[in-house]
Order: sequence, then C-alpha cells, then structure tokens
Amino acid sequence: MKTSHKSEQGEGRETQTERALRASEVSYRRLFEAAKDGILILDVGTGRINDVNPFLYKLLGFTRKEMMGKTVGELSPFKDIESNKIMLERLQKGGYVRYDNLPLETREGNHIAVEFVSNVYEAGDKNLIQCNIRDITERKHREDALHASETSYRRLFEAAKDGILILDVESGRITDVNPYLFKLLGFPRDEMLGKTVGELSPFKDIESNKVMLERLKKDGYVRYEHLPLETRAGRHIDVEFVCNVYEAGDHNVIQCNVRDITQRKLAEEEIRRFNARLEECVIERTAQLEAANAELEAFSYSVSHDLRSPLHCLMGAAELLQQGTGSSLSETDLEHVKTISRSAGKMRNLIEDLLGFAHIGKTAMQKTDVDLDALVWGTLDEFKEDTKGRKIVWKIDPLPTVLADRALLRMVLVNLISNAVKFTSIRAEARIEIGCGRGSATETVMFIRDNGAGFDQQYAGKLFGVFQRLHAQDEFAGTGIGLANVQRIIKRHGGRVWAEGVVDGGATFYFSIPKKG
Repeated sequence: MKTSHKSEQGEGRETQTERALRASEVSYRRLFEAAKDGILILDVGTGRINDVNPFLYKLLGFTRKEMMGKTVGELSPFKDIESNKIMLERLQKGGYVRYDNLPLETREGNHIAVEFVSNVYEAGDKNLIQCNIRDITERKHREDALHASETSYRRLFEAAKDGILILDVESGRITDVNPYLFKLLGFPRDEMLGKTVGELSPFKDIESNKVMLERLKKDGYVRYEHLPLETRAGRHIDVEFVCNVYEAGDHNVIQCNVRDITQRKLAEEEIRRFNARLEECVIERTAQLEAANAELEAFSYSVSHDLRSPLHCLMGAAELLQQGTGSSLSETDLEHVKTISRSAGKMRNLIEDLLGFAHIGKTAMQKTDVDLDALVWGTLDEFKEDTKGRKIVWKIDPLPTVLADRALLRMVLVNLISNAVKFTSIRAEARIEIGCGRGSATETVMFIRDNGAGFDQQYAGKLFGVFQRLHAQDEFAGTGIGLANVQRIIKRHGGRVWAEGVVDGGATFYFSIPKKG
C-alpha cells in the first residue's frame, strides 16, 4: 500500500511538470506568433529554418511553407548576406552574429533595412539558433534624414558669412564657433572654445555673462543692434549681435549670430553726411528760387505798369494819326503808321501772353473731378466765330473724367484746339480729332490730331519752349508761348506732353493726367 501511494505521488509530480512545460510552451508560442519582430528558428547543424513567425514571412512577402526547410542564404531577401556556412561557423564559435543594418529587398521589391541578431541557445537536449529580425526602415529613414540635416547644417555653419557661436545654456561657455568668426576676431578656434563671451577681449564692453544669460533664460532672446568691437589685431569693427535659445535634441543651447556691419555703418554715416549737405543745398536753392521768384514778380510788375503804359500811348498816337491826318499822308506814310499800329498790337499780345505764362506758375491749383466730354464741347463753342465759313470735320471720341484743375485744363484745350484750327487753315477740308490714347494703370492720355501743316519730327523738342516756332510768322500768326503754357500746366498736374508730326502731313499732340491715387 505504501509503495502504491508513493507511485501515485510520483505520477502527480510528473503531471505538474508536464503541465508547467505545456503552459510554458503555450506562452512562448503566443509570444512567438504575436511578436512585432521577425523570428527565425534554425537548426544549429544545417542552418535550415525550423520555424518562422507570422511577422517575418508577411514582412518578406513569403508564405510560411515557402520558408520552412530553407537556409537563410537561399531566401532572395538575404542573397547579399555572407554564406550560410560562414555564419554557422561564427555562431558555433562565438554563439552570436549581429548585423546592425542589413539592407533587404522583399518579394514585392520593397527595400527595407533590418537589424539581424542570431544567438545559439539550448532547447532541451539540443541546440538551436534563434534569429531576431527587427524592421528598422523607418528608424533608418529618420537617422538618414537627421544625418542629412546635420550635414547641411554643418556645411552652412562652416560656410556662413556671419559669425556663429554655440554656447552652453547653463554656463554660457562656447561649445562651437564657425571659421568666419574666429578669422574675423583673429583668434584660433581652440582659444575660443570653453570661454564665455565676456572672457574674449573683443567683447570686453558687453554686459556680464551672468546678466546676458539671465536675459536669455527669461526672454530667450538678446540683441545688440550696434556693438563696437576691437579685433586681436587692433582693428575696430561694428557688429550686430543676436542670441537665441533653441532646442537641440534633448537639451537647449544658445546660438549667437555676429554680423559684421562695419561697411554698412560707414555707408550710413556717408549717407547722413550727404543728406546734411543735400539739406544745406536745398535751403540754399530754395533761397535762390525765392529770390528768382521775387525778381520775376518785380519783372511782371514792371511789364504790367512800365511797359503797358507807353505801349498804349504809342498805339493811341498811331490811331489818332490815322484818324486826324490820314487823308493828308501819302500812301507810303500811311502804311508806316499802320505797321507801327500792328507791331504795337503784337507787342501788347506778347506782353499779355508773357504775363499769363508767369501767372500760371503762381496760381494755386484746385483739383476736382473734371468731365472731359463736357469741357471739350464747352471749349469748342468758343471757336464758332473763328471757324465760320470753313469746312471742318470734327471727330470727338467719348472722354473720361479726370482729377485736374478745370480752369488750367481748359487753357490746355484752348491752346491745342486753337493750334489745330490755325494749322489746318490751308486745307479745303480740315479734319480734327479729339480722343483718348493708349494710357496705363496710372495715367489717362488724351490727344488732339489734325491734318494740317504738320512739322519736322526732328524738331519736336523745340515745340514746347517759349518763343519757339517752326513756322514763319507770315505763314501762321502767334507769339510762340501757347505750347509752353500747355507743358507748364500739364507738368504741374504731374503729367507729360509730347507731339508727333509730318511735314504737310498733320500733327498729333498728346498729354497725360495721372489717375486718382
């Protein structure tokens, strides 16, 4: 009975061991099947695959059946791995093989990178090889991107044309410095590393390192717009000094950018001196202009009062002479008196035009919205008497509204239309067109075109000068001031005026008015 009892107890202990083994195998199998790393189990003698977990055969694009019984080297993704024999020898000798970055190509042609680790381990009464294969493709991409970023940063750091200091955020000591800065300051790189900014002689006038660090920790930013430095060689320079705190991986650092603004400061100083001289010149020229205007006013007064009076006497005497003694004068003498009267009349017109020209420059402008259509048709009414009995074909295009001084713009139209009427008097049928030319987004262009006597285009520049005439007085009357008035008025509006013509082929006069800003 006792023997039987012991036998039952032995059978109970064996059953518990078997249960524990089965439970262990079930747990291992669950881990094996659910693992997010690939796992291969190889025979230690042949290197052939005894088992493979789902993650790996799905990762590589094979079925489990296709992988079972193969060596690692017989699978196409591992074609570039060292021969199965060499790997087995290394495992048998050292019990361990590792490839940190093994490039693979899956069955579908996807390129991946894996970490491949093989270990020999005991499994009951035999040894097996377990290969753990971790997909590090994404990590590798991140590492490659980080390396590329660091390489790019280093290239920029080394090649930058601004000085760059990298400081430890706690101590403020220099951990890196780029070539531009240590060459600018005249220090070897090694002499700068480990120092604080304040310990370097060029920065001796900067606030203490402690104060600067406190400002950086509080605000994350320190800037000196204009920091005078003295290099090791004794050269005085000006720099812009900017410090920022930024994250570098798992810690913070300070980057200081040091820009040499010496030449810029010299240029700014030169500009200041130039502006001062310019201001003096403006004051001087303004005084000269005021003096010239005063002289012009005095001249205008003299013309108005001193010249008009004797001219009126001359014209009056000539008229009385014709009326009182006209019958007793010879025909030649009478013609002389008439010549005196006509010349005095021309002189009077010239004086009036000169006074008008001077007055245009002094009159304050009153800009309003001017309807060019209404202004042109109103101006044409003034020419009905002058054009009576003539055959004139008028073509008036639709015209816009512009911002201008109405009275001054009317003077422009009167002068240009008067010219068109005058210089077409030689035509049996005159044609005069008023319209808008090709302007721009900033200006309105208007033209007055005629089929009259025209002019030689090479002399177009003379048209708008005072007393400049391209035709003889006996051909077409006038004082030669009308177009000068046109130019002066348009320039006061901020516009421009020009003309095109052909001898005996007509002329076109253009002027522009800036659009509302």
